[in-house]
Amino acid sequence: MGAIGDWTMSMVGSDSALDASARRLQFDRYVLDLDRGALLLDGQEIALRPKTFAVLRHLIENRDRLVSKEDLFAAVWPSVAVTDDALVQSIGELRKALGDDGARLIKTVPRRGYRLEAASSVAPVPPAAAPPPVAAAASARWRIGLSAAFVAAAIAAAGVVWSAVRTDWKLPHRLDGTGRSTTAETGVKPAIAILPFVNQSGDPAREYFADGLTQDVINALGRFPQLTVMSWNAVFPYRGKPASPADVSRSLNVRYQVEGSVLQAGDRVRVTAQLVGADGQVLWSARFDESLADLFALQDKMTAEIAGALAIRVTQSEQRRALEKPTSNLAAYDYVLRTRPALLQPARAKNIEARTLLRQAIQLDPNYAAAQAALAATYYIDVSLGWAESPAANLARAEEFANKALAIDSADVLAHIVLGRVHLFYQRHEQARAEMERAIAINPNDASALAGRGNVLMWMGQTDAAIESLELAQRIDPELNAIDRFALSLAYYVKRRYDAAIEQSQLNLRKSEAASFSRVVLAAAYAQQNRAEDAARVAVLVRNDPTFDPQTFGSKFLNPVDLEHLRDGFRKAGLSAAEAGAPPSAN
Repeated sequence: MGAIGDWTMSMVGSDSALDASARRLQFDRYVLDLDRGALLLDGQEIALRPKTFAVLRHLIENRDRLVSKEDLFAAVWPSVAVTDDALVQSIGELRKALGDDGARLIKTVPRRGYRLEAASSVAPVPPAAAPPPVAAAASARWRIGLSAAFVAAAIAAAGVVWSAVRTDWKLPHRLDGTGRSTTAETGVKPAIAILPFVNQSGDPAREYFADGLTQDVINALGRFPQLTVMSWNAVFPYRGKPASPADVSRSLNVRYQVEGSVLQAGDRVRVTAQLVGADGQVLWSARFDESLADLFALQDKMTAEIAGALAIRVTQSEQRRALEKPTSNLAAYDYVLRTRPALLQPARAKNIEARTLLRQAIQLDPNYAAAQAALAATYYIDVSLGWAESPAANLARAEEFANKALAIDSADVLAHIVLGRVHLFYQRHEQARAEMERAIAINPNDASALAGRGNVLMWMGQTDAAIESLELAQRIDPELNAIDRFALSLAYYVKRRYDAAIEQSQLNLRKSEAASFSRVVLAAAYAQQNRAEDAARVAVLVRNDPTFDPQTFGSKFLNPVDLEHLRDGFRKAGLSAAEAGAPPSAN
């Protein structure tokens, strides 16, 4: 957050404009301290990410007018291509940080932008004083943590599991140019993006191989709980589009990035990679040249060295796992790589094609857990997107292959997730939660596992924890799937955060044709805000959807209060059983 305190005020205008030299801006009960880069309430700091802080600052500076999305993108993400997700996430974080005041202070003007509804003024600068105990303790923790980091760095430098081929790496800096810590923007964990490796084969048909290597490194680093690792969906926009480290850092909110290239020539694989800080400084670099048969060893070398460069200890269990090959059959691995795009961005025809390829992979190596898990996922996808002629039969196959995968490799994350989703479909909530927790224990950065846990917790009535898990999933993977984004919108609705529910529902409908169920939440949220015209407009579309049944929609809620609140929205939107024209359900 260091740069925030150095920003200059850009406000213009009349009596209503704040003093351009003001460094502490007060609005309602809150103070935005520009020198500290902090939001304060009664002198206590409320944690905000730098981008979220910048959004709030811009809203305060323009408090007398509606601020369009375009204005916010230009002010907060200049010269960076970002999706609506980034802004929606920051607005959601702001409302959450402001607690009960969030919905009152930050208003959404549909299809236009946002407005801060609070008078603003210059706050007096408090007299200099000794830091409060909490701040002093935090400072002490940082000094201790810094010393520990250098000790860990020395240990890691001496004990990295693998030695690279022609490797030259350095320990990362712990301070930025101002002397302030570069603590990651997602809690205390440094965030890192593994950018898509460049395919140097000259053959576009081999892109999947470079993509697969990138995804494997993302998954391997994601298993380190000391890191926040951005998902493949988050980094995919940079595929074939060079960007400066500063741009990547601003856009993805990360401190580090890994970039590189891969060339497969005959039975050899050559990979060049480097770890770069947000300031562009190269912290580690390596060149690997291995036989294709040693591809997995190459991946493990790279992962271990990146971890070592970040002063992350490689545990004995991680060492043992590095020695285990996912499969000894490279043709089977190649089949699995080819199916990954279909699983990440499902389409009906591609899902069927993926299933065929995965069966071929399993035929080549029946003990390939990743292939069994991916096959399970294809059956679950059919059900979740409404493509299955017999949902029960597909879910049975999904469960069968997920269990086969876990019998081979109990640490297969995807298998745990699929099994958890199947359990949730049948409302076996505790079993579903247990599977998601197992997946997260293996890979704390798997967005699908985090979102899956959020789904389960929402239906169980643990809404605050559900939102926390779903928002973390969205931080790691801005492209949440339609089911998970729906869960986030419904959780917001349950907490009466109607603006956030509306934003997520609208986003879901823009991004996915399969998200028609989001109209239900959208209509109910509009109705709760007394936006009768908007609610009626959406309700017409909901009534024309043959899959909507107001008696069963939301029936998975274990908390009757949550279900009643949802049905209250139905009644206000004209979607109750009688008004929707649906016959009462037998159950």
